[in-house]
Amino acid sequence: MLILIILNAIICIFIGYNAALMFQKGHPSGKEAFWLVVNSAVPQSTIKFVTETVAYRLPFFNLSRIFKQKRKNSQPSETPVEQPASTTTQDENDIDKIMEMFTTANVADLLEYQEDDLSYMTPEQEIFDEDTADMLGEQTTESWLVNDKQVETSLLRLNTVMMKSGRFAAELDWRIRSLRGSIQQKDIEQFITELEDDCKNYLETQATISQQMLERLDEFGELRYLAEEVDYANMEQSAQVETTLNNLNTIRQLKSPEEAANRLLRELGSLRVARHRLRDLQDKTYINVVLYENRVENIPQQLFIDEKFGIRSRIGLEVAIHNWWQQKRHQTRQFTFALLDFVRFGEINDEFGINPANEILKQFGQSIEGKFDKSDLVGIYRGNCYLIVTQNIGLQKTITEIERIRQLCEKTKFVCKNTNKEIHTQLTCGITEALGTQTQTEVFQCLEKAIHAAKKAGKNRTFNFIHGPLNKPPEEVVAPNLVDKDDNPEIIID
Repeated sequence: MLILIILNAIICIFIGYNAALMFQKGHPSGKEAFWLVVNSAVPQSTIKFVTETVAYRLPFFNLSRIFKQKRKNSQPSETPVEQPASTTTQDENDIDKIMEMFTTANVADLLEYQEDDLSYMTPEQEIFDEDTADMLGEQTTESWLVNDKQVETSLLRLNTVMMKSGRFAAELDWRIRSLRGSIQQKDIEQFITELEDDCKNYLETQATISQQMLERLDEFGELRYLAEEVDYANMEQSAQVETTLNNLNTIRQLKSPEEAANRLLRELGSLRVARHRLRDLQDKTYINVVLYENRVENIPQQLFIDEKFGIRSRIGLEVAIHNWWQQKRHQTRQFTFALLDFVRFGEINDEFGINPANEILKQFGQSIEGKFDKSDLVGIYRGNCYLIVTQNIGLQKTITEIERIRQLCEKTKFVCKNTNKEIHTQLTCGITEALGTQTQTEVFQCLEKAIHAAKKAGKNRTFNFIHGPLNKPPEEVVAPNLVDKDDNPEIIID
């Protein structure tokens, strides 16, 4: 074998020597003859592949630069330039030094990790940042910049009008409650006039935007049915607004200001219920349209955070989950989903008002967010229902954390700062583990079955969806007392 290698080297040198004489380069050295054979016999594509892949990954193997320089020097140019006499000698010296370093190197050094290695992939950055809420500052839905060319523009405009009306209703609700016991007829007249103006403005603006959406129904494609659901809910909201306008004339004729105030609060409650249904449908339709048309990157950043509660909105939650599924994280990580729904929260709205109810959602939601890792998701999914998604802590630990939160909520006193009244509430929870073979839709179907079973069993319970071939129904979580018996937390709300 050694003899064959030596003979092969001699033949290469001999061929190179004669080639150099033929090209009138004079009498070459053995090394020059060897390189002449390599340059003429080995394809340039092979040299490029070896030098730019294998050589690139070695800490000190810099043949790529030398080969590129040799190719550059060998390329013909329009104006011949005299090359310095030392170029070939310098290249040869570089090769000698590099080959010597390569042959004396430790194998461990050759395998040493390099930060600029092409095989290294930095983690994909989340679209959510823990400082997002601070970044948004005082921005509200009115500041959204939407593109009229996008079909979901009408949904954003409807949402803007609805949210503006909702803020007015919350303020009016608070003003009426603050005067109960001392309210006068002139106050009632003032409140009725303001509510009439808001209702009329809402109907006028809503009618224009709704007509624009109806004219573009065909652009929703396969999701047209969702847009039609939004339009139907929008008609329900409009019908409730018109009913309120008619009822205001009746309230004006009441002799007792206190009775009139109570009737006004009931009207505001009816508007709130219709508004929540419309808001949930708008969010659902908006996210489905954007995902269907693969335009997630076009979603305004303001939509990722709920402006009232300071935590992730439904859109922010679903976009994050969508991105995880696109990255196939659910196939390599343990995801557990949980829905936490307040029990009889509508009664809290009716008894204590819209602002205290929103404060409970805000403060308790932010306290829940603080109990999980930043890589987990916590946000408002719909109405007064939180969604929590944990990753890598496993099903059992998530169940324990959710059950601890449910028990803690049961013991928590929410105290109104202005009235010093205590508010007590409870949570109903549903949990499911996401399997690597499931789609997002299938995961949420399991989650809805779990929370439906918990509500059917009497509320203020936690149920877990059971995966398996037998299609077992969700099971109730039976947990010990996870909260200190002396722990009675108190949260002050405005």
